[in-house]
Amino acid sequence: MKELEQDPFDPEEFVERLAWRTVNDTTKDSGKTFFDPTIVHETFLQAIKDLQILQERQQKKCDKLETALKDEEARHMLEVLELQERNKHSIDLFHQLDERINFVATKVLHLGDQLESVNTPRARAVEAQKLMRHFSDFLSPGPLTDPIFTDKSSLDEAADVIQKLHLISQELPSEKFEHAKKKIAIKYDEIERNLIEEFVRAHNREDANRMKELASVLAHFKGYSQCIDAFIEQSQMGSFGGKDVFQDVIPMCTKYHKLMQQVFTNPEQVMAKFVLNIYHLRLQKYAVAKLADKTDPDKYLRNLYDLYTRTVKLSTELKMFNMGTDDTYLAKLTRNIFQKYLDTYIIIETKAFREKSAALLIEYYESKNHQKKQLQSGGFQELRRDLQAVLGARTNINIAQIENYGGETFLSEELAIALLQRSKLAFQRCQLLSKSDDIPVYKVYQFQKVELNLKYTFSMLSVNVMQLYGYWKNNLMTVLYLLSYLQQSMEIVC
Repeated sequence: MKELEQDPFDPEEFVERLAWRTVNDTTKDSGKTFFDPTIVHETFLQAIKDLQILQERQQKKCDKLETALKDEEARHMLEVLELQERNKHSIDLFHQLDERINFVATKVLHLGDQLESVNTPRARAVEAQKLMRHFSDFLSPGPLTDPIFTDKSSLDEAADVIQKLHLISQELPSEKFEHAKKKIAIKYDEIERNLIEEFVRAHNREDANRMKELASVLAHFKGYSQCIDAFIEQSQMGSFGGKDVFQDVIPMCTKYHKLMQQVFTNPEQVMAKFVLNIYHLRLQKYAVAKLADKTDPDKYLRNLYDLYTRTVKLSTELKMFNMGTDDTYLAKLTRNIFQKYLDTYIIIETKAFREKSAALLIEYYESKNHQKKQLQSGGFQELRRDLQAVLGARTNINIAQIENYGGETFLSEELAIALLQRSKLAFQRCQLLSKSDDIPVYKVYQFQKVELNLKYTFSMLSVNVMQLYGYWKNNLMTVLYLLSYLQQSMEIVC
């Protein structure tokens, strides 16, 4: 029976085990095993009876459980019906309560409107009476005795009163109230200064909440712009500690932009003025100091290019802050700083380029103990002479009357590199610092032409003379034309 009550119960496995045990229990005679089917039959009949008894037991258990289930179901059904009735009763009570609340709310709202209609004129009357009492203090001769104006802890309340009295005094006739109006104006200015001083102290303490309160009060005063100026001045006072102004601007703006958003109701306008102050006071003074010395044109041009480049880069980085302005605002500030320098830039640039190029040529000729002849054809006559001599010797053609200087070619790779480098730097500065309508287009074109001609000359200098002859022996006139073209272009600039 225990085997039949195992869970899970496998009938096939049960039959196999029963048959196996029955067969093993048969008797053995002289070493032979005899199979007795009667024993197997009786064993299986007994097993079937046991299963029937087990089935009856299980059926009785199922009947008991079904009866208990029906009783439990009936009991829970009664409980659910009872809960539904109670819930229905609660809903009815809730609707009644909701109606009463709406009724009371309507009454309260109506009563509030009535109280407001009565209280508003009363509050205005109380405010007017309060202002009249304060105004009477200004009408009386002598110093003010009202505690609100003498107690420094009542600064915010005094500011509210004096701001309203100042507006009222503007409407009063001067003949009768001139003395009172002067006293109000004096007190108005005094309280305004005290508010700004308190704002500065709060700024030094980094008390953003107090700064916000004072900024809200000062927003109704004429000197609200002074509050903004004080904020900008205090913020920028110790922020430019290094020698390089540019590297301090972005960290400072990032720090105080967050504070502006906490303190002011118009942070965009404050940020625009903050940046304006940086450009006009800090960057402009820095640029003036750097560009004051014009005795060395090369140093002056390098400083101008560096300052203008860094200012343009700074303007690009500052665009991440919302200033409530158009896209040209920062470009205009940059132009205002450098306009007077840009107006004279092209004159200084071309003059310096001519003088330095001429100085390099003179220095080179002096190092060779050679006196350059002033020929109509210009400064590259020697280069053409040398190539004419080489080509004439190789072709037995008398190209021109050639004067020989002991085999000296007067060609210098270092000089060509120096002239090429100066033309590159000058053209680079010209592209940034000059407007298209400030100088004729041909000026820029001449810089490009000199650069190309110098490159061509430099390439010729690094070619072997035999290779030069072999390459150009059938294009002699082309060589002479290019030399003449190079000479003319250098005359235009130098």
